[in-house]
Amino acid sequence: RTHERANEFNICYKSLLKQTIKPNWIIISDSENLYLNKKFEIPYEIIKVKPGKKKWWIRHHNFANRYFNDVLKLIPNDNFVYFLDDDDKLSSSNWVEEIITKDVDVLIGRFQLGNNHKNKLIGEIIKRGEIGGSCYAIKSEIAKKFKWPSLGGGDFMYLKKILKYHHPTFTNTIIASVQKNLSRSWKR
Repeated sequence: RTHERANEFNICYKSLLKQTIKPNWIIISDSENLYLNKKFEIPYEIIKVKPGKKKWWIRHHNFANRYFNDVLKLIPNDNFVYFLDDDDKLSSSNWVEEIITKDVDVLIGRFQLGNNHKNKLIGEIIKRGEIGGSCYAIKSEIAKKFKWPSLGGGDFMYLKKILKYHHPTFTNTIIASVQKNLSRSWKR
């Protein structure tokens, strides 16, 4: 998912190019910026969405999260789904290969936060503030059965729903990290 962050988007993209097995990439964008009008070296599809209005009566409403549900419908079975925001980057060059090789329902890796969070590693336990959307990959046929909430923290709520029915497999691989320090959102 991207929103008017061309520099971060390009860093994210370059981290995908370093993968030993190149993924098929679906970009969810509410940006009209021209940086999305170029050709990419991996298979991709751009889903352009219109920013929604904040629903002030819904606490922590995040309009962009609802588009994940539309994109999940596009992914064929026998694939995997991995969510990577444009301000994150893959750290492990064999993450896609590890997902395919391990071939489990839910694979959870480690994610490194920035200096503001003392470079904390998350993804070791299933607890809000200790895991994020860039920590896990899910078999596509499982991912499509569950609805992603249109709320902040939707990644955690989505994963919790899935884990009621599917057991996760953990890896100690540091799969991704933030590109720059986060000033809010993650517990310190």
